[in-house]
Amino acid sequence: MTVEAEDIAPDWRYASYRSVRGALQRGQGSAVAWLRDHPDDAQLVYECTSRDTRWDWQVDDRRTYLARLLRDLRLDLAPLITQQRACGPYRSWPDRDPTDEYNQFDLTVGTLETLARTGNTQAREALRGYVRDGARWVDALETISYEWPAEWWDDLWETAAARLGVETPPNLWAAGEPWERWRGRDSHFDRLLDATLPTRHDYPATQNDLAVASDADLVTLLRTPHTDRGTVAAVLRQIRRRGKPVPELLDLVEHLAPLGSSTLVRALHPLGRLVAPPARTWAADPTHPLFRYAPDLLADHGDEQDIPTLLTALDGLADQWCGWDQLTAGIARILSGLPPTAHGEIRTQLVRRLRSLTDASPHSYERASYLRSLLLLDQPDTMNTLAIYLLDCEPEVRRIAAENAPLTSEARRWLTELRDDPIEDHDVKHTAARRL
Repeated sequence: MTVEAEDIAPDWRYASYRSVRGALQRGQGSAVAWLRDHPDDAQLVYECTSRDTRWDWQVDDRRTYLARLLRDLRLDLAPLITQQRACGPYRSWPDRDPTDEYNQFDLTVGTLETLARTGNTQAREALRGYVRDGARWVDALETISYEWPAEWWDDLWETAAARLGVETPPNLWAAGEPWERWRGRDSHFDRLLDATLPTRHDYPATQNDLAVASDADLVTLLRTPHTDRGTVAAVLRQIRRRGKPVPELLDLVEHLAPLGSSTLVRALHPLGRLVAPPARTWAADPTHPLFRYAPDLLADHGDEQDIPTLLTALDGLADQWCGWDQLTAGIARILSGLPPTAHGEIRTQLVRRLRSLTDASPHSYERASYLRSLLLLDQPDTMNTLAIYLLDCEPEVRRIAAENAPLTSEARRWLTELRDDPIEDHDVKHTAARRL
């Protein structure tokens, strides 16, 4: 690997995935291995802690990855603590704090919180101190109350009560933690919490009613012409949550799709193979409201005849990073059930594309899917490269590697690290322990 010398500029872009910087931005294990052997390049880590390089902040994981790098390379935490303090108060879009343009606050809090769980007292005290006088103290407090043992933060309730007495943070959700734990300690504090709760409407009661309603009752609600959009969405979520097929949905697709296509599609998935024939019709009709969603349904429930449709949908993602996982997984699933000689050229092209996505995509959440597909289609070569993914940013990638990587001396050493690391995901620790 090479270390690129380009500066992080306003017109920022991902560095080449072949470089240390680019691999680090993508959360690759290869960057970790390189930096452990070349600590003089460790300053690159600060680039990824000062600017969130995740493609999708909601699902791509970096906290454990960056915390480990900071810990293992013995890097100074002062830049992160200063960065956190420099971020202004919470503002929703479109008035987001310009000093937090690169998601600096959330990334810093998450990284420091994770480091504290490794036993780093500097990180722990930095976050506790921020709760006392920082601008976005509610965000920090709710993060640590979710992740840390209660004895690490329970004494901050008096600080929170005092701060609530002079300000009403717009992002406080008093129905969650730590607020629920602290209720009843002080009547004035309870009144301050109650003042932050939204006005109660009928929606929560409706949710309770839906939870006990029969499938037939839910379908009747969907068929009623004047059922409002919010109730339709709640009913569809309830159907999806139950995970049981409701074939009547197929007769209501044209009626329901304009009210929420993505929610409807999630409710259709439990239908399994029943949804494949209508999905083929929707995928062939660009004017159908589920046209763009039909390939995903076919990826999960279609068969060999649907490969051309899935390939066409893949071609439509040529300039995007999101959405490759479900489609490629669908093609791999179908091909893996056919003789190895069937669709040989398609198989070869798909393996090549999966390897490219695994290396080059910054959307790290999808990486686990690519590895699973490669294990189906090209197991020997994939097994030979799995060990490095024990150092990946995504816990599911690390779990797959822990379960399948050949037990070389290097793999054993990394598996031991995962098993013994206090900040490792539980499933990964369990898998690593089992392999060892």
